[in-house]
Amino acid sequence: MSDRALTVAEAGEAAVLAVLRGAAGHAVDDPVGNGDDAAVLGPAAATVVTTDMLVEGTHFRLDLTGWGDVGRRAVAQNVSDVLAMGAECTRVLVALAVPAATTMGQIADLAEGVHGEAARSGAVVVGGDLTRADLVVVGVTAIGTLPDGARPLRIDGAEPGDTVALTGAPGRSAAGLALLLAGHADGPLQRSHRVPVPPIGSGTAARLAGARALTDVSDGLLRDLSGLARASGVAADLVTDSLPVDPILADAAGTMGVADPGRQVLDWVLDGGEDHGLLGTFPPGAVLPPGFTAIGTVRSGEPGRVTVDGEPRTPGGWDSARGAN
Repeated sequence: MSDRALTVAEAGEAAVLAVLRGAAGHAVDDPVGNGDDAAVLGPAAATVVTTDMLVEGTHFRLDLTGWGDVGRRAVAQNVSDVLAMGAECTRVLVALAVPAATTMGQIADLAEGVHGEAARSGAVVVGGDLTRADLVVVGVTAIGTLPDGARPLRIDGAEPGDTVALTGAPGRSAAGLALLLAGHADGPLQRSHRVPVPPIGSGTAARLAGARALTDVSDGLLRDLSGLARASGVAADLVTDSLPVDPILADAAGTMGVADPGRQVLDWVLDGGEDHGLLGTFPPGAVLPPGFTAIGTVRSGEPGRVTVDGEPRTPGGWDSARGAN
């Protein structure tokens, strides 16, 4: 079968994005183009732009989450990508597609969530679009700024010897989704899944602390670290004893009645995704900014290869073309 005959599910997200980027790469005058967490528009590295969508049935279910939370989540996941460039979000645009039977009350709830999360992030909603569709689709464009002369934090800057560091405690969103699907309607983990909370200010702090690479953890810690390492031409190793594990994950595993709670917690932490923390690498000896935890090291090796305690582990998490792995 030729490559052209493959479906996007068979080819996977990385292959699809490679085709969309094309051979020319990003525009000559832009410091960062396609393939990173967000674009950085040139010629001055001052404006950061990113866009993302939430599609009903693929990214959320209205029987598990409310309209207001959908609005907050749509903004939060885009703000997180702006933070991952070492910038701060300033403006948000929202494109919305909804069924004709959607009520104005539901639209009002969605709008409250959108504006609330934008305000939490220090941004304002400056425009958008509306159309009719069979499913609810929320598309957000987030715009951020970098100070004059500041360099954007790219995904491809990691070097051997760097410290791998992470904000927050990964796995909460995945555990929350598991609880929701099992019929447990509310709790702190369920709220983490419905509305992630990007670490406002941490991208700027990482840039000022000398981070060499930074990305948003949206598809799973292991998968996103592998992508960062691949882009940088390096390998990495994680240390499980250093991972920031929220004790409430063990409680969730107990509630779920899984046979091996410890393994389930590790799976959530490494492969869960949608926590929208920041994952970066810092040069040896750098003082990590507040909120970051050292979890591993960058080393020479097969680009993109990530080991856990020295042992290989295939990343799970989310592939936008294939879905959950």
